[in-house]
Amino acid sequence: MDKAAREQFLADLIQLDTVGGHEDRVAHFLQREFTARGITNRLLPVEDGRSNFYAEIGSGQSGRVVALEGHEDVVALGDVKKWHHQPLGAEVRDGRMYGRGTTDMKGGLAAECIAMFELAEQAPLAGKVKLLVTIAEESSPRNHMQGAQAFTRAGYLSDVDAMILAEPSMGQLNCANKGSLTYAVTSKGKAAHSSMPQLGYNAIEPLMDYYQRQTAYFATLGKSNPALGKTIPVITKIEGGQQLNSVPSTAALYMKVRTIPEEPNAEILAKLEELITEVNEARGAQLALKLLGRKEPVVTDEKGAFNRLLHQTAEEVFGHQIEVTGSAAGTDASEMIKGNPKMTIAVFGPGNRTAHQVDEYVELATFHKDIEVYKRALAEYLK
Repeated sequence: MDKAAREQFLADLIQLDTVGGHEDRVAHFLQREFTARGITNRLLPVEDGRSNFYAEIGSGQSGRVVALEGHEDVVALGDVKKWHHQPLGAEVRDGRMYGRGTTDMKGGLAAECIAMFELAEQAPLAGKVKLLVTIAEESSPRNHMQGAQAFTRAGYLSDVDAMILAEPSMGQLNCANKGSLTYAVTSKGKAAHSSMPQLGYNAIEPLMDYYQRQTAYFATLGKSNPALGKTIPVITKIEGGQQLNSVPSTAALYMKVRTIPEEPNAEILAKLEELITEVNEARGAQLALKLLGRKEPVVTDEKGAFNRLLHQTAEEVFGHQIEVTGSAAGTDASEMIKGNPKMTIAVFGPGNRTAHQVDEYVELATFHKDIEVYKRALAEYLK
């Protein structure tokens, strides 16, 4: 494909509104494109209107298998009035394509697809390349990444030696990503008129006590991973009460904790439950922890054969040094690694720091170079 055709393919993807729940628009588009090129593919329904997509090229004779992975959904457009470019317009200005998902991560997904299209036109690969395209990486309120879970349960990762996730890597090669705990702590009280609070039980007050204890606990977590740094807890939402002149009967706080192997998810959860028990016993409260999502951190060997090859290839194509590091953000790898703990993981995609922001964009020069990186690294690894 020439540059214009590559960019049109990306624009076609961006113009599809796939804010979570409408991923089939991408899945059906990809099915048409891969089928037109005679590439083996299949649509894999996961939920209503939400299908994973799978494709493969290569003979598999060498026994080596590489997976390319990306997700179909994007985050909400936000306040459209604040955008200087149409959120789904795929407008090109000064070498950048603007639109929701250009960076996270339709730019990376398009680059992976195009690399497969172009490799399929060359001499047959001795190994196999799988494309795993998922739903719900961004967009489910409970235990997201259902697409990654579906691929994992069905055994698609069992024979994979290495996987590239084309998430935005900001010009770096990421060989690790943090896990996460997403949870709510709920508080049940008893409503009463605010002039007679003794007749009720204020649900907010024990929750405030719990939050202070939780904050003190998180301050004690001092371990650090060489690639990922420290555990990062963030309170993301708080709610409580019904109206201004009533004692609140319900309250809740919501947390997102980015985790590292040195401070395991199970260990953190056990401590949080202990703090809840302490508050309940001390105050006669009814606090409860509601786990909304649990993703394990992923750390893979940056000096392994595939990651060394990918790193070397990226530096050759870009013409400068590429830093090898880890990512604080989570990826589908947190689910997929469960299907094959031995596989090598690499996060390398054309995106930048505009993910989830107004006027999200991708640098088209980076997009084209990433395609070349994928093609060269795969051809070398699978020859």
